[in-house]
Amino acid sequence: MRRLVRLSFVPVFAAVVLAAGCDHGFSPPDVAPPGRILGTVSYTGSWPPADSMRDLRFVAMRFMPQDTTDFLRLNEMAISAGLRRDVAADSFSIEGVDPGPFVYAGIAHQFDANILSWRPLGLVTGNGGIFIVESGQDVHVHVDVDFGHLPVFPPPSVARSR
Repeated sequence: MRRLVRLSFVPVFAAVVLAAGCDHGFSPPDVAPPGRILGTVSYTGSWPPADSMRDLRFVAMRFMPQDTTDFLRLNEMAISAGLRRDVAADSFSIEGVDPGPFVYAGIAHQFDANILSWRPLGLVTGNGGIFIVESGQDVHVHVDVDFGHLPVFPPPSVARSR
């Protein structure tokens, strides 16, 4: 009988020691709350014909694109809902953005039916075009689009490195 008590004590003692050493059990680690991108865009110049403006959005990338196939890297981008056309200015917001840096961002438009037919109309230029979304915070960006002077795509630094 004495031996039975000792053997049953070992598992109970081990369980108590393990429970005392665990602070959160098997719960997942804390995840940083998402942030939000709030932005404005100003347009100058004549708007292109409607048939060359199939879609218009703010797009922020965590990488420097090399060509339009990079637009398929959706998990590394934050993309707004569609923007209004034929206006002088507009605003947008993107909710639930994972914290971290964005190195290439601006207003882009789809100019024909091909899913990869996108090009930039204007870019975020402040701070070298780089901004960081902080956990639980809003970041504000502004883009100027001048239809007479559109950005080069791919970006010159990428084109030179090829």
